[in-house]
Parts: sequence; C-alpha cells; structure tokens
Amino acid sequence: MSAARVQFPVIAVIGALAPLLPNAAQAPSSILCTGYAACAAGGHSNDGYDLAGGRSYWQMSAGDECTNYVAYIESTEFLAPAPRYLLGNAGQWPSSAASHGITVNNVPSTGAVAEWDAGSFGIGGEGHVAVVQEVGPHDSYIVISQQHISSDVDGYDWTRINAGYPAYTWQSWPSHFIHFPIKGSASVGYYNARTGTVEVRETLGPAASSLTFKVARPGLVPLAGDWPGAPAGGGYYDPRTAAFHLRSALAGGKPRAPFRFGPPGMIPLVGDWTGKGGDRIGYYDPQDGTFHLRNYLSAGPAQYTFAFGPPGMIPLVGDWTGDGRSRIGYYDPRTATFVLRDALSAGPASSAFVFGPRGMIPLAGNWTGGSKSEIGFYNPSSGWFHLRRGLNRGAVSFIFAFGPREMTPLAADWLG
Repeated sequence: MSAARVQFPVIAVIGALAPLLPNAAQAPSSILCTGYAACAAGGHSNDGYDLAGGRSYWQMSAGDECTNYVAYIESTEFLAPAPRYLLGNAGQWPSSAASHGITVNNVPSTGAVAEWDAGSFGIGGEGHVAVVQEVGPHDSYIVISQQHISSDVDGYDWTRINAGYPAYTWQSWPSHFIHFPIKGSASVGYYNARTGTVEVRETLGPAASSLTFKVARPGLVPLAGDWPGAPAGGGYYDPRTAAFHLRSALAGGKPRAPFRFGPPGMIPLVGDWTGKGGDRIGYYDPQDGTFHLRNYLSAGPAQYTFAFGPPGMIPLVGDWTGDGRSRIGYYDPRTATFVLRDALSAGPASSAFVFGPRGMIPLAGNWTGGSKSEIGFYNPSSGWFHLRRGLNRGAVSFIFAFGPREMTPLAADWLG
C-alpha cells in the first residue's frame, strides 16, 4: 500500500518565508537536506534505502513510497518486528496499529512513526508517514526523514518541524505518532556523588521506567558491566585505594570481594577485551595517556598497556567495529572531538569527528540494538543527554533530561 505523493512546493514556501524570519527555528519547518547523496554527506543516512528500496517491506509498495521507506527504516534501523497484519495506506496506519495494541498518541519519540491524516495541509488523500529521527527538548521540535516528496531530489529529505505552528503551514506538526516496539540495548543513568546513589533508565523509550539503588559511600566511581557468568551488574571503583568492588546485580548491598588493579587515582574502564563475552576491567592514566587493560576480574598484570592520544583526555570504550570486542578511544573536551581506534594498541586513530559543544561528558553505548556502539554526550550544566546513532558527526538522535544537574552520567545495557 502507498500514500499519495506529496505535491506541496516546500522549497518555495520556505524561501518566501525567509525574509520575514531571522532563522530556521522560527519557521514552521526547514529542510535540512534533500537527496540520498547530499543527506548522507551531512551525516543524515538513509540506511541503504537507496539500494534496498526496490523491495517491499511490511507489505508496502516498493520504491519511492513513504510507507515502504518507513517500514524499511523501522525494521533495519530500529529493529521493529514486521506487523503480522496489513497497515494499509499511510492515513490508515494509526487506526490499524492501535487496533493491534500499538501505542498511538500525540507524543513524539525518536524511532516513532509520524503520520499526517489525509487532507492535512499539503498532504494527499491517502495520508503521509515519516520517521522521527530526533526530538527537541520539551518536544519543541522534531526532525524527520521522509520519502515521496515530489520537490526533493530522489523524493527524499530530512526536515525539522517546529511545534506550535497552525495546521495550515508547511510542514505541519504530525496528526499522530505511532510507537512500534523498537529494540535498543544500552540506556543511560547517573550517579549522585553527594548521596552515593545510582538511578538508571531501563530503556530509551518515551515511557521508560527507572531503578534507583545505593552504591556505597559518596565519592566513589560507579561501574556497570556484564561480568562473565552473570547478568548486568554494577559496582564501584575507589580511587583512593585503586580497588574494584563488583556486584552481579543492579542493586545495593555487599559486593564481591574487592581487588586492586593499578595505582590509586586512575580512571576505571570496563569492556570485553577478548570478544568472548563478559566485561573485564582496566584503567586510563590521565597523566601520560596510557591504557591498562586486564582480561580477568582480579588483581594482576595488565594484558594490554599502550598510549593513545595526548595526556589528560577522557577515555572511551566501545565496540566500534561490531565484532563483539571492545576497543578504546578518547574525547577531547577542549575541541569536542571523539577519537576512536579499532585496536587495543598504540597507533593512528581509525576515526575522529566533532560532536556537540565543547566541555561535555562523552558517552558510548548501543542505543538502537545494532552491532556497533554509538556515541553521545551529557551536559552537566543542564542534566540533558544527547545521543547519536552512528560513529560520526551529525544530528542528535535522542535528547532528554534525566535526573538533576551536575551528575556523573552512566551508559550500559541495564536489562542484560
């Protein structure tokens, strides 16, 4: 099934408004990019639809169709299972989905389907759907990717739509948001150093629940990992004694017997250095920029010791290649640059890019359930998390506040 091709002259409307509006944020909508190649060059990927669009997804009509594009992105990018029922034309999606237990409301979330009813301003008689790629603070705007726009190169664009404008403006706020179940692995949390407590958000969904527990006394460094032979667990590192205290559960209580690794005052690391499953420990020495990684949860020598980057950076750990093995990197807060290396050794960077403003706290995690880790940052002055799908510069994919300001952010697969 397909939606009628949108014929409204988007570019002409934006151009006519430009002399009256000082910046794009004050327009009802603004096109961020148009065409597969130009969008990809700006960090706005179509996830291969330019090559795969000739096939049908979710029983939709293949090709330059909004419904087929959305079905493809929901399946490949957000890992939503294919519905076992026919959704129909774009304007029928809300009622079809709702009748099968899918949440349909007026609340945007990253990964949701934006839907415009038939007859909405500039929309044809069969409605229109797009993918919500980003949601602004307090739902102030959304960024969508969409197919089947006649004025676009390849019929494709990414557009920012600002909230609060009347329905007779292009591109108007969607009529509904459809929240198909999407799969993510990692989520976020924070540590309150004043109280010694951790609160974790179990998913990145719009109605995510959270879990709070006491770590230990204030002033420690919280840890999270899938320790070998156990589900997601917590723990902490005591920088005064260089001792790791691990627990095979996300809860307070007495941890396993502690062990020391390295000198005091280091920055602890957690990752699967072997690729065989289960996280191990390590540390980064900010004085000389060296990484020290150990394949066992015990005291003993490091299996990997090497320098990467200048001293004084913020270390990163993630699976940058998607093979199940953790690698390293660093974030330079002076330039907001992420620098990653696809090996556990000294050598040149595999990739380097700027993401976000300077002075943030970097994050790495698998936000959308793919094989590779992705990046993000936490703004301590606002308490907002900004996460991006992908390992490159570009648009923020998830933006939300969680907890008070000036916390220590965490990222892990809390559900194991």
